[in-house]
Amino acid sequence: MLSSLRDGFRSLGRNWGLVVLVLVVNLALALLLAAPLALQLERDLSRTGASGTMMYGFDYDWWTEWSERQEGPSSTFAPDVFGPGLAFKNLDLLLRGEVPLGIFPRGGDGESERPDGMAAPSVAPLVLGIGALYLLVQVFLTGGLLGAFRAPQGGWTFRGLVHGSGFYFGRLLRVSLLALGLAGIVFALNVPFARWVDALAREAVSERTALALGLGRHALLLLALLLVHMVASFARVLVVQEERQSAALALLSSAGFCARNLVAALGQYGVVLVGGVLLLASWAAFDARFEVSGWKSQLVMFAVFQAFLFGRIALRLGLLASQLELRRARAGTVETPEEP
Repeated sequence: MLSSLRDGFRSLGRNWGLVVLVLVVNLALALLLAAPLALQLERDLSRTGASGTMMYGFDYDWWTEWSERQEGPSSTFAPDVFGPGLAFKNLDLLLRGEVPLGIFPRGGDGESERPDGMAAPSVAPLVLGIGALYLLVQVFLTGGLLGAFRAPQGGWTFRGLVHGSGFYFGRLLRVSLLALGLAGIVFALNVPFARWVDALAREAVSERTALALGLGRHALLLLALLLVHMVASFARVLVVQEERQSAALALLSSAGFCARNLVAALGQYGVVLVGGVLLLASWAAFDARFEVSGWKSQLVMFAVFQAFLFGRIALRLGLLASQLELRRARAGTVETPEEP
């Protein structure tokens, strides 16, 4: 497991430009939401006393009044999109079935409600739509990324990446749709299970027991989703590494491979998860100590945040390359593939 991680991240080091490419694509997609929001904020803050406060900090009073009038994507602008809180917000949205695409059923009694009895805010349709576009772009890029990682000598060209991405796109899209269906089954099964656990938690005489039951059911849901992701990810590796045509058979083969190598496959996720936690902790420490006071410090904060995103993308691509190396090592094959 450790050797596959070492070889995978070495492969990523030989192809570090792929991280930059994915980061640029992510920023371009984010601009579809960020640019209109920036124009709206500039217009709404124009000639107001809050404009100076927002330049050198955050005016919660102005934001509270402004946010109550917002609908659609602008309603997502809130303090929790800054700093390390974004990771916890995304995790919460994932466990509530809001992402991806907002198509999964909610789990547990009252989970879709706030403590005051009002319905919890859902993700704006436009945001979900751009999220769907993001997933589609990532599926498209995966074929080219795996094609670059499977070449032992390293090196890639933009033309070759696009060609490989288009070549495998149809098969990888079918794998992703099947994985989405599996995730939907997980969420559907979680609904009655979550209600049963929540009922036990309400009847528990100990607050510690109730808390353990609540956290435990979320941990099980997260583990199930991780297993679905792992099987789908190795299926994508099989499609590119072995030129598989059938997405369903690739998923079945991947499930068998993961079952035979469960400790190694989960170990890869564990190491990458630890790396992600350390990266998030570093970002949180910087965010807590660095004071933003004007446009110059905002540029510094923006640059450091992009470095944080660069690290997150590097971990994700490193995991993908490590999965390819693990599959190659356990299959006992040494490839020198030609560009598709």
